Amino acid sequence: MDPDKEKALHDLAGLGFKGRDVYLAELLPVVEMAWADGVIAPNERALLEAYCEQLTERLNRQAGAQFFGLTRALLVLDRLTERRLSPAERLTALKALKTWSGRSSSGEELRSGMLEWAAAVAAVDGSPVWDTRELFWLQTMKRTLEDGS
Repeated sequence: MDPDKEKALHDLAGLGFKGRDVYLAELLPVVEMAWADGVIAPNERALLEAYCEQLTERLNRQAGAQFFGLTRALLVLDRLTERRLSPAERLTALKALKTWSGRSSSGEELRSGMLEWAAAVAAVDGSPVWDTRELFWLQTMKRTLEDGS
């Protein structure tokens, strides 16, 4: 295996994503968007649960079998919503996801999907203006996932 991908998997394992759960790691940046203003609101939680449902359906469709269950994804979501990652952990997660997803069209689709769901979580708050911390996190996500910074 590519040494960069091995390091990415090691970094994701350090964040609690081992084995098959590594495919659920794309929840990380979206959950961090919900945390960006300091609290996960009920409507943000509902959207995160919808993301889990869409994610497990997509992963199972890609695998051609029922390898991923919604119950497991929701347990991972529960773990991620217990505490916000540190700034260093957030950046590690983004860089690892960028490397692990690769340069293929499916990797680009995965990164684009994370950004879209993160923007949806920020927008679901119902406020006419996003919190500056949400904007900062979205900019960090875009810069890291798209440009590879």
